[in-house]
Amino acid sequence: MTTIPANAADQAEEPRADFHWLWRFIDMQRRAVILSLGFGMVAGITAAISSYYVGVIVDHVNAGVVLGQILRDAALLVGLTIVSVAAFFGQRYYSGEVAYNVNRDVRATMFDNMLTLDQGFYQRYPTGDLISRMNSDTEMIWRLLAITFTRIGSATFTLLTAFVLLGTINLPLTLAVFTVLTISTAIQLRVGRKIALMSEKVQDQMGVLSAQVQDATSGIQTIKTFGREDGVAEAYRKANHEYRKRWIFFKRRNEPVGMLPNTIADSTAAIVVMFGGILALNRQLTPGNFVQFLVFLASISTVLLQIGTIYQRYQQTKGALTRLTPILQHAQIADRPAAKPHSQSRGEITFENVGVQIGDKWLLRHINLRIPAGSVFAIVGPTGAGKTLLISLLARVLDPTEGRVLIDGIDIRDMKLEDLRRAIAYVPQSTFLFSQPLHLNVRMGKSEISDEDLQRAIHISRVSNDLPQLPLGLETLVGERGVMLSGGQKQRVAIARAVVRDPAILVLDDALSSVDTQTAADILGDLRQVLKTRTSIIIAHRIATVKDADQIIVIENGEISAFGTHGELMTREGFYAKMVERELQEEADIDSGFTADAAD
Repeated sequence: MTTIPANAADQAEEPRADFHWLWRFIDMQRRAVILSLGFGMVAGITAAISSYYVGVIVDHVNAGVVLGQILRDAALLVGLTIVSVAAFFGQRYYSGEVAYNVNRDVRATMFDNMLTLDQGFYQRYPTGDLISRMNSDTEMIWRLLAITFTRIGSATFTLLTAFVLLGTINLPLTLAVFTVLTISTAIQLRVGRKIALMSEKVQDQMGVLSAQVQDATSGIQTIKTFGREDGVAEAYRKANHEYRKRWIFFKRRNEPVGMLPNTIADSTAAIVVMFGGILALNRQLTPGNFVQFLVFLASISTVLLQIGTIYQRYQQTKGALTRLTPILQHAQIADRPAAKPHSQSRGEITFENVGVQIGDKWLLRHINLRIPAGSVFAIVGPTGAGKTLLISLLARVLDPTEGRVLIDGIDIRDMKLEDLRRAIAYVPQSTFLFSQPLHLNVRMGKSEISDEDLQRAIHISRVSNDLPQLPLGLETLVGERGVMLSGGQKQRVAIARAVVRDPAILVLDDALSSVDTQTAADILGDLRQVLKTRTSIIIAHRIATVKDADQIIVIENGEISAFGTHGELMTREGFYAKMVERELQEEADIDSGFTADAAD
């Protein structure tokens, strides 16, 4: 995979996707660029000479030359045509190499950068919109480069050769023709500058459509459950209508610009016919010379049409590059220049006066904790208290506003992100599964994991209980976002994924909330053997999940309100004791309900 190395200037300011940025990718294809332009030069020159020689043949025929001369003329014309065709083939071949390779490298660079960006970026840009930018907008780059390097070399040298050859025939008429062409082309370029903004607005609306399709396909079950098909379809209809309106507005202004080359050629042809005809009647031009001007006009018309198309695509690509710029932004969470590797982590965690402020509100404040290596640590608290936010600091999903987080006595901001995140396995309440076979979702790209370790993780997580129900067992495709599995099954797959990684720090963020009580107890029973050998943090709302932890903290309103073992917290008035009491009451209500049903 080819990427552009960052330089000092790039680090000083946010990167911008513009033509200067794009040129660095093109420059890496220097060999193909040179060959494309070289073949284009040969193709343009030979095509122009062929057009010129048609007039020579006309004069030879008009002069009544011998048959041998005509045959030699024909052979020369065929030879020029063969060279021209071969050169055009070479130009197209190497221009394709430039376009496809540059597009590949652009996509790779943007995708690599997307993987480094923080959650805030993905909250600002919907998934469908990002897919549109990565596909439709990068295709604009391919479309521009494909036609540019296919045409620009031959077009340029056709015009230059035509000017030189026509100038040797009649310089005043040649100057008149090219003056009209220059003025008309300048008008075309000036008018075409407004196309970029229009094209960008069309692409923006395509991003809106893509986002709606993404949301609809991902949330189809919810849409059907709530009977929202008509509402979703109406929203898409309106967005689709807006896209049509913007596209038609763009085309109505873009098409006249595209038609200018033909208009220019027709206007110039009138000049040649009028003035060239007068010169021919006055015998200042031979019939062959007159034909040469007319034949060259046809070639020039084609060339100008190609240049006009290139310019239109240039303007469209300019808008597309503007839309690609946000994807290139620097990650807010990144390795410091002096970050050090930390490959072997013991798992000791320390929070020193940690606080997180979003806007004017402190979501976490005055968090001071030490979690010894190898201990089991539990966190409880009401919804929205800051439990998950606290854990997100550990893997640097975001950095604290104040204070610091340390692992093994090292500020995690001084560690390599790759090493930090390799040391931590996080099992969230809401699990994301990829549209791949079940075993690949557990392995998560680690092909070196042995089948024995895989089976062990599947047994501990109790995914093994569900294998008989799956048509292909571990080879079963789970569907997009794991749609083939229930919420509890997805959580168990996530637990297996974490266990198989064998991390130094294991975080379970309400990871058993969708699992029934008996299965959760079985999982915890086997997990305890795993938890003994690593630092474990458990966030849960069930007492059975946290009561055996070495230490339990209670977070309320972004601060630690209580700390201790299960037994110690039970003796105090507060959230934890009320949580236990409420859970016992719920169990008692369920038991009494069963008793009443039995009596009935």
